[in-house]
Amino acid sequence: MPSLILKNRLIRDASVTITCLIVFLTLPLTLHADETIRDDRVGVCTHFSQNWSPELVIPLIAKSGVGWIRDDFNWSSLEPTPGNYHIPAETKSWIQAARTAGLKIDLILAYGNGAYADHYDTAAYAKAAGWLAHELANEVQAIEVLNEPNNFGFRDTYGGQWNGNERNGSVSPYLQKYVQILNAAAKEIKSTDAKMMVIGLGAPPPASFRMIALGLVPQVDGLTDHPYGRDIPEVVPYANNPYYLLRDGIATADGNGTFASQVSMFRAQAKKYGATEKLWDTEWGYSTERSKSGAPVMSEETQAVYILRRLLESEATGVEHTFAYDFKDDGADAYSHEQNFGLIHNDLSAKPAYFALQRVTKALAGMSPAARAKQATLEVDPAVKAGQLGSRCYTSSSSDGATTVVAFWDVKQLDPNAKPTNATIAVPVTGEARHVFLYDLLSDNQTEISDKVSQNVSNRDRRISVPVSLSAVPQLLIVR
Repeated sequence: MPSLILKNRLIRDASVTITCLIVFLTLPLTLHADETIRDDRVGVCTHFSQNWSPELVIPLIAKSGVGWIRDDFNWSSLEPTPGNYHIPAETKSWIQAARTAGLKIDLILAYGNGAYADHYDTAAYAKAAGWLAHELANEVQAIEVLNEPNNFGFRDTYGGQWNGNERNGSVSPYLQKYVQILNAAAKEIKSTDAKMMVIGLGAPPPASFRMIALGLVPQVDGLTDHPYGRDIPEVVPYANNPYYLLRDGIATADGNGTFASQVSMFRAQAKKYGATEKLWDTEWGYSTERSKSGAPVMSEETQAVYILRRLLESEATGVEHTFAYDFKDDGADAYSHEQNFGLIHNDLSAKPAYFALQRVTKALAGMSPAARAKQATLEVDPAVKAGQLGSRCYTSSSSDGATTVVAFWDVKQLDPNAKPTNATIAVPVTGEARHVFLYDLLSDNQTEISDKVSQNVSNRDRRISVPVSLSAVPQLLIVR
């Protein structure tokens, strides 16, 4: 999983940097700065704390259509000696730049503090978090308590299995310690700023489920997860099968390991133990590094498609906020896995994922998942053998009911040479559907197909039937 302590390789030649920025800004962006429409459910991970340039990068984030950024702030930088708090000028600078650009901030109070014998002293961390919340009450919207407690030395300090599955049936010590810190920090933060959101967990789901069972205080506003996908974004590595049950001790997804089931099971676990059911997926993404042969391990086109699919499914399943990791590549080494997660390259030129993100945020901003009775249905040509995971079809609608958007795709790996499948989508409508469009989020191709639509009316409901081509690339069916 990508490390948040990587040091970004800055572009040393200022003239090259400026040239790269000019080239990027002359690319055919969908929106002008004053036309940007933001989807507040979507964010991107950033590394301004690791020397990214706010002046160069934040304007590009602002144009992408996301509502949030997520970055870290070391506790030891906040409190270099016990009880003495301050926010460095460079930290204030990027926070202010983000707020000026209209971006909300999830700030991770991260890592241990060597000023204390216990580098994660619970009371000291809580007090520092409370001071930070008061100081940044008008600048930051959420404080995330630590980052991935299974990593970065935290688990090594307190002990336990990474997934919390101790062989003797006990609860891993590092999980107990983290819950103590999260609960103490949440209480302290809320006592100084009731509006500041407090979020946390961020361990592998089997460990997070165990932490939920330990008991979270009501002041915790959101549960964090880092659902990096496997081969495709609809699947996570925690299926309910004998192998994972033996390894993890508990199931955190269905038999196929689907992302949608894990979202549902997180909520069920939270409800069972009285915790908030709001889920924040604060880190996930896909790297476009090259293999030793020079060929891409994952093409930039595939990265764009998989990010689109995860964003669409996250919004359809009601994930509170989801953050793609990360906005910019963290270096220029084409063969490094961790340096190539960006939506843009290290030289600030765009990958296809940047424009894909921009399109989907514009299309779905202000839309919300439709009620079950108003969900569209997708029927695939019966002559075609469906894959194990089938297809996805999710319906959203505008608050006034004037616009319906159906996102659909085939759940399989992207193969540019694969032939699409014939399918039909039946969309519930309340009145006369005057305009129907098909929108390819990858190519930005939008076509009106109103002449191909047939009306189906019954005593129960009114639907229109639309013939579509189904592939691994997500499309939107837009009805106005």
